[in-house]
Amino acid sequence: MRWSRVSLALAFLSGGATAAAPAPASPAPLPRLDAALVEAFRQVQAGQHAEARRLAASYLEQGRGQHPGQAHFVAGLSFHRQQLYASARARFSRALELEPGYVTTWFFLGFTLLNLGEAQAARQALERYLAVDPGAAEAHFGLGWAALEEDRAGEAVSHFTRASELAERGAVDGQLPPGVRRDVARYQARLGDAHLRREELGLARAALERSVALAPDLPEPWHKLAWVLRRLGDAAGAGAAEARFAEASRRRDEQRGGRP
Repeated sequence: MRWSRVSLALAFLSGGATAAAPAPASPAPLPRLDAALVEAFRQVQAGQHAEARRLAASYLEQGRGQHPGQAHFVAGLSFHRQQLYASARARFSRALELEPGYVTTWFFLGFTLLNLGEAQAARQALERYLAVDPGAAEAHFGLGWAALEEDRAGEAVSHFTRASELAERGAVDGQLPPGVRRDVARYQARLGDAHLRREELGLARAALERSVALAPDLPEPWHKLAWVLRRLGDAAGAGAAEARFAEASRRRDEQRGGRP
């Protein structure tokens, strides 16, 4: 899961340290990060993962911090950001042993487990998070991902649709902020995947067309749309989508400086 995908979930961690669209109201306030760990969190944001873990370890070694679980959470977050998911899972699990009420950990553990291929455990973790924050679009996206992994396409359709609905509440004067547009584009692309599993080609086409309209720079939805259009017998449309896929891929590679 890319860092940009969790901006809404991170917004409450450090009292507004990250800029994000307003999240839907929750039935109960989400816990905030201990002020003594905010600098460690900021180091994670800055990509200084070793320093973040050093600060978290210092917090634990002092023995005076009231939230050792949160220190393990920040360390786990640094591993998650580096895509070191096995290490992240170990730290998140320890965090929950110490502080199960810090529900943000359930959110990130869920996505960590998805990246480790453990869909059932991921679903359980994300459901724990949603019990406290039912308006979290990204958590519904994660449940849709888990459902696809478990070949429950109908359930995936429901979660991806719900994720889109919740995210679109962030519209301002009828317009979605850029970050929210990309989120909805991701949700619609995976909704297209779920419809494809159910052989619902027309619905898959509609979802993928919405995805590319919202974020035309994302290559993968163009490729999927081309495949759907070809199956529907629209050779010209498929060819145009393939051309857009090639162009979006080229631009992405240029932005990455040739990195994969």
